[in-house]
Amino acid sequence: KGRTEMKKKTVLFCLLALLAAGLAVFFLVHGSRGSGAFRGSFVKNSDSYLLDVERMTGTDTHTLELYSGDVLQIHFSVEKGSLKLTITAPDGTELYAGNGTGAADFTVNIPADGIYAISAEGRQAAGTLYIQKIAE
Repeated sequence: KGRTEMKKKTVLFCLLALLAAGLAVFFLVHGSRGSGAFRGSFVKNSDSYLLDVERMTGTDTHTLELYSGDVLQIHFSVEKGSLKLTITAPDGTELYAGNGTGAADFTVNIPADGIYAISAEGRQAAGTLYIQKIAE
C-alpha cells in the first residue's frame, strides 16, 4: 500500500511539473510576442491622439467626441513598414483612410456631432501620428 501511494504521488508530481513547464513556455512565447508588438509612446486625450511608434505590429484605437464644424489637424508620417490610419464617423462612413505616404500634414472637417473612431494599424511600422481637435 505504501508503494502504491508513493507511485501516485510521483505521477502527480510529474504531471504538475509538466503542466508548470508548459505554462511557463506558453507565457514566455506569448508574453514576448505581446511586448514586441508595440514599442513607443502614445497619449489619448479627449481632444487629441498622439502616437510615436518605434515599432508596431497590430492595431491601436481611440475615440473622440466631435461636433459639426470641428476640424482635426493631422500630422501623419511613416518611416518604415506600413501604418494605416482610418477615421470613421458615427454612421460608419470613413472620413479618412490612408497610409501616410501622401501629404504629411492635413486637416479633416467634421460633418456631424458624435463619437468618431480612430484606428491605427501597423505592420513592422515606425512613424508618427498626431491628431488634434481644433474647435471652429
